[in-house]
Amino acid sequence: MVRAGLGWATLPRQLIQRELGNGELVELQLSAYPHTDWQIGVDLLWARQRPLGTAERWLKEKLQATKVYERDRNGQITTL
Repeated sequence: MVRAGLGWATLPRQLIQRELGNGELVELQLSAYPHTDWQIGVDLLWARQRPLGTAERWLKEKLQATKVYERDRNGQITTL
């Protein structure tokens, strides 16, 4: 939805580095939101009766392969 321009979202920077680098996504600089030192739960649910779509497969693979954590603009980990 973010890629489609339908709003904003909190996304793990490590999963969208390429999109940030090529300008597909832009990081909002919000003074009311200076850090993300709290954990965000992410769940992926799907019906076994139908195959996963492209985005669902991508997210499932990323979540399985990568410990999700956030880094600030200076590269420092902001969560435990």
